[in-house]
Amino acid sequence: MSEPITRDVVINGPKEQVFDVITQARFWPAWHVLTRAVTGTIERPFLPGDVFTEFIRTPEGTREVPWVVLERNRPDNVTIKVTKDETTIKYTFEEVPGGTLFRRTLTLDPTLEGITAPETEEQSVAQLKALVETVLGNEKKDPTFP
Repeated sequence: MSEPITRDVVINGPKEQVFDVITQARFWPAWHVLTRAVTGTIERPFLPGDVFTEFIRTPEGTREVPWVVLERNRPDNVTIKVTKDETTIKYTFEEVPGGTLFRRTLTLDPTLEGITAPETEEQSVAQLKALVETVLGNEKKDPTFP
């Protein structure tokens, strides 16, 4: 396995609500730099066994990435895995002053080396913070959003 890429960010919002927004794959194209689209079980927070497919942009063109949710412990953590290799993503959530400390740890299968970079992940997590804070802010104004 490759060296994990871990990114942390404090998101202004309660842990349970931050968890519920981040674990909806429908939002991935709005925040992850490489994600073009997502299909499958994407309209609610992850549950164990959920499957979905991510379509990412690579230098070689679009690539389909099939995911399965391995573990979900709301509101503390979730682990997802690519079904075709050993790539995993683990999300953890911790209450801290100012909101929720969110940690995203990506461990790529060695066959996928170079598909992303720490800078790409840094930019994506910054965009995720902005998205979650916008969604939570809109929910305060309109309980039916999104």
